[in-house]
Amino acid sequence: MDTTTSSVGQASSSSQQACLPAVGDVLAIVRTPRDSAAYVASRLAARDDGSVTGCAMTPAFLGARASRGEATVMALLESPPTVQRHDDLRTGGDGDAFIRLAASAGARQPQWTVLGQDPGHDLARLSAWHDLIVVQRPSDEGARPLDGLKALLLATHRPCLVLPVTCAPRGVFDRAVLAWDGSGPAARAIRSALPLIVAAREVVLLDGTRHDRKAEPVVFDPVGFLARHRVNVIHRRVQATAAEAGAALLKKARQAKADLLVMGAYGHSPLREQLLGGATQYVLMHATLATWLAH
Repeated sequence: MDTTTSSVGQASSSSQQACLPAVGDVLAIVRTPRDSAAYVASRLAARDDGSVTGCAMTPAFLGARASRGEATVMALLESPPTVQRHDDLRTGGDGDAFIRLAASAGARQPQWTVLGQDPGHDLARLSAWHDLIVVQRPSDEGARPLDGLKALLLATHRPCLVLPVTCAPRGVFDRAVLAWDGSGPAARAIRSALPLIVAAREVVLLDGTRHDRKAEPVVFDPVGFLARHRVNVIHRRVQATAAEAGAALLKKARQAKADLLVMGAYGHSPLREQLLGGATQYVLMHATLATWLAH
C-alpha cells in the first residue's frame, strides 16, 4: 500500500474529505502501524478534523496464533511482551510509523499508544473519548476472533467497523447494506453509521421485521430517517429464521455487491447467541466485507 502523495494530491484529498460527513474521533486497534485499520481509521478521522489514535494490540486479542497456548478471555487483553512503552515511542519505532501513515492519510495530530498493565481499563478509557473503533480481522486462517471482537463491542459501548482480511483501504464505501430487525442495536447501528451511509452511492435496507409485532407508541422508521438526510434507500423484505439470519444477510450482501454491511450486534444476550447461534456470531466469523456493528 503506497501512502505517498504529492502536495497537489494532498490538497485534492483534503478537499474531497471535507465534503464528506464527519465521523468524529477514531480509535484504530492494530497489530502493526501499517494495518489497513490504521489507514481507514485515519481517512475517516480526516473528514472533519477528527482525531485518530493508534493502539497496539497483541495478536491474541483477535484469536491469532500466539507464542503460548490457545487464548483465553483473559489472555485476549494481555499486553504483548515485546511492545514498546509509550515513553520509548517518542524517539521512533511503531509510534512514528503510525503517525507518518496517519498524517499522509490526512489526519491531524494523530496519536499512538500501547495498553498498560490493566489493558481492559485502558481500552475502556480510550474508547470513552472516541466515536468509532476500527479493527481488521486477522489473516491467520486458524484465527478465532470472536471473543476479541465481542469484547470491543460489549465492553467499550462504541460502534465498531470490522474490516475483512482482504480490503482496499479507503474511507468511502460504495454500496451499503443495512440490516433492520426493529431492535435497538439495529437502530443504533444505522444512526451511528450515517456518515458512511450518506457517502455511499447505493443503499439497500434489508427489512426482517415481523408485521405481527405489537404496536409501539413511537417506532423508529429507518427509511424515513435516511430520507431526511437525503439518502435514497432500496427497501427489500427478507424472511429468515433466527438461525438463518446471519447467512441470509451475507448472501444478500454478496448479491448486492456490497462493500459495507451495517447491523446491530447481540440483539439477544451474548450467551444465548453462543448457545443457540445468532446473526452477530455468524457474521463476525464469516463476513468478507467491512461490517459496521453497534450494540
